[in-house]
Formats: sequence, C-alpha cells, structure tokens
Amino acid sequence: MLTDKILKAIHLSSPEELIGWTYADPSWARIAALVPEVVSCAEACDQVATKILVDAVQDLALSVKAVVQRLSLCGEDGNGSFPVVMVGGVLEANRTWDIGEEVVKCIQDQFPGAHPIRPQVEPAVGAALLAWNFLMKESTENCHS
Repeated sequence: MLTDKILKAIHLSSPEELIGWTYADPSWARIAALVPEVVSCAEACDQVATKILVDAVQDLALSVKAVVQRLSLCGEDGNGSFPVVMVGGVLEANRTWDIGEEVVKCIQDQFPGAHPIRPQVEPAVGAALLAWNFLMKESTENCHS
C-alpha cells in the first residue's frame, strides 16, 4: 500500500525510480512532504508505514534529548522545566497519528519538565523569541546575583 501511494504522489511508475528521484534533490523538505502519505497508510494499518512513524518519533525524541542534555536545559536533577518548541508539518496531528504528541511523550519519559509549545508564528520568529527570552532571563539572573 505505502509503495503505491508514494509512487503515485511523486508521479513515478516503479520503485526502482525512487533512487533517482531521491538523489535528484535530497532536500529534507522534499522527503518530509511525503509524511502525509505515510500517515495515511499507517492509519489504514500498513505495518511498514507504522514502523516508519514509530522510528521517526524515536529519532526526533533522541535528537531533542541530546540537545537538552548538551545545553543542560533540564537542570541538575533532570526535572527542570524547559520549552520544547514544536514546529513543522511533520509534527502536525492527524486523525489517529500525532507525531508531535508521541515525540513529547518520549521526551517527558526522561525529562518530565519538558513542556511543548506550538507557536502560531513562523519557525524563525519562534526561534528568535525563544532565544530572546533565554537571554533576558539570564541577564535578569545575573543582575540579581
């Protein structure tokens, strides 16, 4: 089911053509644009599509966890509160699959203080606001110490 749906979405006639299609433009956005097809197949109980989504959730959560640890966002005890900004089409909810929610659950298993934020602005604006808030908090703390 998944193979047929992907081939139809990108106007190819055989799975062998996927290699050329992928290497012609391997941009992340081009591949991510296929997520709705994968989700649709997973919702129809396609096991391969479901595995792809489960693996994607694990990979995204692992990436976030690495950043949290590297930047010590969770505090010394691992329970500190910090935002997890959820942006991008991959993280949008569907009927039965909410990739973003699954990623948050995986992160909160290890870091219970993680709280998701789904900004209503462009990702670059959200990142700038988050950085600004972080800098303002640090400068305020430095003034009081």
